[in-house]
Amino acid sequence: MTEQKEHIPSHPWRARLIVGLVMLILSFVGLIVSDLFHNGAWNYWRVMVPIYAVLSIWLSWYLRQKAHKVTMIKIWHEILHWVALVIGVYLVSMFVKMGIVGRFEAGLEVLIMLALTTFLAGVYHDMIFLIIGIILGCFTAGAAFFTEYLYSVMLPLTIIAALSMVWLIHHHHKKSKKLGDQN
Repeated sequence: MTEQKEHIPSHPWRARLIVGLVMLILSFVGLIVSDLFHNGAWNYWRVMVPIYAVLSIWLSWYLRQKAHKVTMIKIWHEILHWVALVIGVYLVSMFVKMGIVGRFEAGLEVLIMLALTTFLAGVYHDMIFLIIGIILGCFTAGAAFFTEYLYSVMLPLTIIAALSMVWLIHHHHKKSKKLGDQN
């Protein structure tokens, strides 16, 4: 009986790192927008929802395609995962239009939903989104509670998250490389 070698993507860590850093940068920019323009945060986070969805689905597709494990069911699971967020954002938009919720509060609600959706993408699809989801959750708390010290707390947190992502991806890359060498 011949053993089949599992195909290990050549450099999936680069794609993870690029997507993760882009998401972190976009989230930090959103933090600045939230601080400077309270009403602008609402629009910014609504725009970020499809961008995060596309980045997440693309990364998942890219990694699975490299590993030759692309299935339509997995892709549809991820698409539905993000469609649920879009529906939630639409509902919050309706509340804003009715005057039930203010734009700043709606921006925080969208950020919370984006953080949760990104975190769950990390649980079910790729671990890099765990870190980003946690950072987004911290940004939400920071925007709501620590406006006076927002940058002094969140900038180091963003840097720590970026370094954690690099370390996790590097560690995962070394581990998969060792497994590839053993086969």
